[in-house]
Amino acid sequence: MTTAPARPPQDSRTDDPLVVLLRACADPARLTILRLLERDAFGVGELGSMVGLGQATVSHHLKALTEAGLVTARRDGTHTFYRRALPAESPGGRLHRALLEELDASPLDEVHETARAAVYEARAEKSREFFDRHADRFDASRDQIADPRAYFPELAELLPAAGTRALELGPGPGDFLPELAGRFERVLAVDVSAEMLERARALIRERRLGNVVLQQGELAPGEPVTGPFDVVVCAMVLHHVPRPAELIARCAGLLDTGGALLLAELCPHGQDWTRELCGDVWPGFDADQLRGWAEAAGLVRGPSQFLAQRNGFRIQLQRFERAAA
Repeated sequence: MTTAPARPPQDSRTDDPLVVLLRACADPARLTILRLLERDAFGVGELGSMVGLGQATVSHHLKALTEAGLVTARRDGTHTFYRRALPAESPGGRLHRALLEELDASPLDEVHETARAAVYEARAEKSREFFDRHADRFDASRDQIADPRAYFPELAELLPAAGTRALELGPGPGDFLPELAGRFERVLAVDVSAEMLERARALIRERRLGNVVLQQGELAPGEPVTGPFDVVVCAMVLHHVPRPAELIARCAGLLDTGGALLLAELCPHGQDWTRELCGDVWPGFDADQLRGWAEAAGLVRGPSQFLAQRNGFRIQLQRFERAAA
């Protein structure tokens, strides 16, 4: 009588990184969520509106993606934002990287792209309404975070000594425009808020800045802003816009060879009151996150500086350059 060969014991482990990763992404809704998180972070409610699922279901999917290391969560006061996690140099890292590359190679369908655009527009509209309603208290709100006089001199040091054309996005009341007007032949300032542009216009008249032109709108595809510019300045703007990564890419595309993008931005913070009092969309940015977006847009990292501000806030000043091809 022959005895059947013993079968090798089955590996029933559930903590194998490959098993956890494969299980987490073996769901159409989760793959769609990963596609939606390609460049930006979203809250549970926003993701639910985009994928057409309730918040409880979306939270369940996000929990599985987070446990698999595919998504990271960041708490901002009463809000939690989710974004893609970077592939790690560990078991499953190559599969993680290949999965994201495969997802990005196949664009979102029209339904989900339209839903994501609606979320972006809702964010943008909220920001526009805030600045139009609260232009009169803008200075008081801003000064609780950072007084421009505390970082404008350092930001000016990152400017080219002189040039032909400069662009400032979100100039607010125009505090930095005299510095640009003194160095560049022509200056264009673009802001979404009509009320803020009126304040900037008053400053231009007072200082007799004849080489500054104001334009209402936002720097988005299709907007009538054409380069090249020697410098583009975004001072305390990114945390107000719905798509900061795309804004950086658009700025990079407007730079002349050797031109510079100057960013003044909040470092990450957990002070949720800035949403209501200051109209913030994002609770600051990691320096590496801004650098990653700039480098993805073809820019080269330059000098940077970090400055302590009021009420525990910190500001980062970063310069990126458009290198020769």
